[in-house]
Amino acid sequence: MKVAVYTIALNEAANAERWANSAVDADYRIVADTGSTDDTVERLTRAGVTVHRIAVRPWRFDDARNAAMALIPPDVDVCCTMDMDRFLEPGWRAKLEAAWTPETTALYCQTVYRSSVEDPTPLRSWPAKNFHHRWGYRFKRAVHEALVLTRDKEITANSSDIVMFEVQDLAKPTRSSYLPLMEVAHKEDPGDAQICFWLGRDLMWANQHDRAVQLLERYLALPTSTWGEERSEAMRYIARMRPEQKLSWLDKARMEAPHRREIWLDLAEEFHGKADWLNLFWACTNGIEKTHRTGSYLDDAHCWGFRLFDLGAIASWHLDVMGRAVEWGQRALELDMGNQRLKDNLDFFIRRREEARVQND
Repeated sequence: MKVAVYTIALNEAANAERWANSAVDADYRIVADTGSTDDTVERLTRAGVTVHRIAVRPWRFDDARNAAMALIPPDVDVCCTMDMDRFLEPGWRAKLEAAWTPETTALYCQTVYRSSVEDPTPLRSWPAKNFHHRWGYRFKRAVHEALVLTRDKEITANSSDIVMFEVQDLAKPTRSSYLPLMEVAHKEDPGDAQICFWLGRDLMWANQHDRAVQLLERYLALPTSTWGEERSEAMRYIARMRPEQKLSWLDKARMEAPHRREIWLDLAEEFHGKADWLNLFWACTNGIEKTHRTGSYLDDAHCWGFRLFDLGAIASWHLDVMGRAVEWGQRALELDMGNQRLKDNLDFFIRRREEARVQND
């Protein structure tokens, strides 16, 4: 089996050596540079990577990636598409050869998103189709490009043992620069639920709420919108942008994907704002019971912090369930030990519990 790792690059000097070193077990490492003005090309070349300089006008990510793919030698069996801000965990080659079969056309590995190379704590992780057969695949969409098979039947394999890390890069341009390309992708394929969702989400981030709601509602109506977790996320977004309908949309999101802790925290915050203590207790109880993340890119790390326990403890106090208030207050503090408000709340809950015990004796 011959393997090629390939990508496109533009001013990636900070990532060049790490990318090249992580892919050193490949038979070919190929980069299509799209106009770097730093020393990306020189760094990659010194690391033994084959670099081709290309120009893509007008710019589209799919055209650039397809050009890079076309530069892969014809004797390659398996290709790995890996962005320059990603790197493979050592041992990936042997795991790939063990997981790939003669019938396989593509393989999903596990992508793990981290804040830095040094910090091993995953911010989130998800399976991604980063390995594919040399022939028959192309990228589509001007941005948020998808790898699609253009002939025959796709037969995918999965190997969560193959890990590809992605490092947060706050120096890169914001995603708002992607909006024009996302508009192009949506115009080219209005029935593409995925780009409809992403465009609606990014318009929300750009504070274009009316258009964002319109697109997210369109997404929910598309027959290709079938992933419950993403549908629930769209409903959460609409709830944020339509405060007068917030509870209605959050309830729809809850019914769409009740296993997601994110929805229960949203509901809890809403009930807390309304001083609806019984429903706050209900939302926190359900949210705290959700102990497994979905593993998708939609997972929100904030929902796994102290806040649900904090709100649950407050609800318990108002309902005079002081044993639970102390229990959840302790859990909240354990998740944010430096939070003085949580310390004060816990001390208060403990005093109230003791006062109640004295009164009952």
